[in-house]
Amino acid sequence: MSKIAIVTDSTAYLTSDEVAAMHNVFVAPISFTMKGHVYIEGVSMDNDEFYTTLPTLDKLPTTAPPTPQDMLSLYDKIADQGYDQIISIHLTSGITGFINNLKMFTQNYSKAQIVIYDSHITIEPMAYLVRVASQLANEGTDLKTILDKLDELRASIGVFFVVDDLKNLVTGGRLSNSAAFAGGLLKIKPILNLTEDTHQIVPIGKIRTMKKALQNIEDRFAEVYQDTDYPLHVMLSGTNNLKAIEDWQVDFSSRYPDTTTEVGQIGPVVGTHIGSNSFVLSWIKEYFTK
Repeated sequence: MSKIAIVTDSTAYLTSDEVAAMHNVFVAPISFTMKGHVYIEGVSMDNDEFYTTLPTLDKLPTTAPPTPQDMLSLYDKIADQGYDQIISIHLTSGITGFINNLKMFTQNYSKAQIVIYDSHITIEPMAYLVRVASQLANEGTDLKTILDKLDELRASIGVFFVVDDLKNLVTGGRLSNSAAFAGGLLKIKPILNLTEDTHQIVPIGKIRTMKKALQNIEDRFAEVYQDTDYPLHVMLSGTNNLKAIEDWQVDFSSRYPDTTTEVGQIGPVVGTHIGSNSFVLSWIKEYFTK
């Protein structure tokens, strides 16, 4: 029987305790550079310090994925522990070239079979895929069956999110300047999601206040919910606004009591691009029993 490991990157925002409990999951940290210093996400600076510093910067931090050599070294370490198959689940190719580069650099890797898997998203939905893959692998499920289940779940993922303003997304090259100009000019809260084909960030609405913006994305979710014939797991997350996200969960759960929910906070790498006080509503087909 094959021994399967799961690799992901730090934008899944799994805690060290979660990773340790799964036993077969390995996290490749992404770095960010701020004021000339390089920090390792989840290691060098906590979220509070990052979001306190972010609005004081003259220049937006830059982010950098692990180098190919870093990843190959990680895969070597995993292979040395007896794993002969690796599923490497990473943030969407719609916002970074990391995963496509990784496919190229691992195509001749010989110490283990590596499957580079595009999550088509990041943050909590990606973490959910990691948890499912980990559990199946720990249960002795074969590689193809795990990948088929990941494909099924990935196809059910959706997301709507609101940012306080578009400056960071534009400066970081994740949204067009024309879209940002319109947003800034109108002083609105933009509603965004990811395109179904390329998984890139696009604006889909403009709302004047955050309260109305959150209502808007809930209304959009309600349409999805009505058209879905399987249970959903909903993830409510944000940047530097945990209390507001927790309050949102209470209200949301009262309206959708048959969904499972979780709350989370987004770290520096994704937070660099969406800024403080963002709100994200994402969902996936429920896999784990209540």
